[in-house]
Amino acid sequence: MRALVVMVGLVGLMACGAGQKPAEVAVDTTRPWAKPGDVVDSILPMPELLRRFRVGLTQPTELEGGAASRDALAARFIGAIATQDTVALRGMLLSRAEFAWLMFPDHRYAEPPYELDPGIFWLQLTAENSKGVERVLQRYGGQPLALERLTCDADTLQMLRGPTKLWGPCRVRYRTADSTLTRQLFGSMIERNGRVKLVSYNNEF
Repeated sequence: MRALVVMVGLVGLMACGAGQKPAEVAVDTTRPWAKPGDVVDSILPMPELLRRFRVGLTQPTELEGGAASRDALAARFIGAIATQDTVALRGMLLSRAEFAWLMFPDHRYAEPPYELDPGIFWLQLTAENSKGVERVLQRYGGQPLALERLTCDADTLQMLRGPTKLWGPCRVRYRTADSTLTRQLFGSMIERNGRVKLVSYNNEF
């Protein structure tokens, strides 16, 4: 059995709970996106872990839905929040099948020395999605909103090869009825062959 010390998390996707003070931890400057994680024991090889994760899913060839650019996706997100369009919000989010075929196989965590179970990685990415989007909807749902500017850092560390790119953390500058703000309203973006979707709805609220 092999013990894998896994540091899981995309930049900007995880935040401390209210009232909690984060513990002092050493920062790995070679993997600035990572955070201290769990020890995962597995005797299964990566091909078998991935096969099991894909059971019942239909293989996609490209990202479906989303938008044609990062700016367009941010504008769609702002519009969906303003109109409380939960169907549109679901369509902007990376699906389990897209993660299984288009993101995870080329990700650093699929390779030694990590070889993280994709099911665990997926759980980490999506654990806060429902709460995240609910918080933004509670704050801004039904209100007039307009996108002014999107700023995203290029993540060059997580994807090892292939056409899939990750962007984040992302900061959104937007107008409300009475002010202009800049905040993190969602997690990272994933881009592949001219389509862009959101990886998660984790945010700073």
